Amino acid sequence: MLDAGEFYPFGTSIGKEDQIIPIGAYIEAEDDRPESQPIIDLLHKSIRKENENGYYIVGALAYDILMTKNREKFDAMAVRIYENDKFVERYFKYDIYESHVNFFEVEL
Repeated sequence: MLDAGEFYPFGTSIGKEDQIIPIGAYIEAEDDRPESQPIIDLLHKSIRKENENGYYIVGALAYDILMTKNREKFDAMAVRIYENDKFVERYFKYDIYESHVNFFEVEL
């Protein structure tokens, strides 16, 4: 992530026995990095289905976005939190440094 300067979509969940479960998605592509939107869509469908079927207590999907607020454009991470049959979305502006990333929640 620090080298790329952005976040590639990823998902995770908490299972019924309080274990953290990473959630992956695979789309065949010509290179080793397919477009983000099909990955986001696949992760979204997978997390919703598994959550609705009762496999997870909670699921989450995170992906990189470009936001505009008060005419300022900036990189941010959207985080969807899935519980039962619904989800909420939060946004976090981030700044990348040589050895770490700082996140700041963005109020809409």
